[in-house]
Amino acid sequence: MSGPAAAPAVALPVRVLNAPFTRAARRRTSSVLDLLLAGRGWIALVFVLLAGIVFFNVDLLRMNRDIAQSDQRISSLKREIARNRLDVARLASTARIQESAAQLGLVQPAPGEVRYLTARPRRDAHQAANRITAPNLAYVPPAPTDTAPEPVAPVTDPAATPTDPTATDSTATDPAATGATAAPVTPTTATPAG
Repeated sequence: MSGPAAAPAVALPVRVLNAPFTRAARRRTSSVLDLLLAGRGWIALVFVLLAGIVFFNVDLLRMNRDIAQSDQRISSLKREIARNRLDVARLASTARIQESAAQLGLVQPAPGEVRYLTARPRRDAHQAANRITAPNLAYVPPAPTDTAPEPVAPVTDPAATPTDPTATDSTATDPAATGATAAPVTPTTATPAG
């Protein structure tokens, strides 16, 4: 025989089918089912089921859209984090820090010039308290000095660029063009060494 053998139908005994509870359940079930199928109730039932399916699908689409937006936001934040890490690595490089320090006039100390101080909390606090004096009202502090580094003009090859002595640099004569408040700078031309 090919295929699975069919299971024989189990016949319920007559006394179970004719029991009072079984007959009452059959009457109630059949009357409710008959009312639903014969009347307009089944239309309302089908409408409610279809409306539930539609609302479920709409909610599912809304949830998928929110997930896609969250995924886009996550990817943009990951890109921003990668850019920030790259900036931190670039700014923290030793070569850049040494170059910036050299532009400010700072130099590396010689190996023998580095000293470490030891902290003595009780003695240091006592010495600091003894050194406190009343302010001198006759003292006038010196005028502040500008410690900002001067901008370095780019070095150009005078042979490569033609110089016109009659031409003026608009940024040199108009301080508002550069946003500077200092006196205007006059352009200078270098003569080629020959």
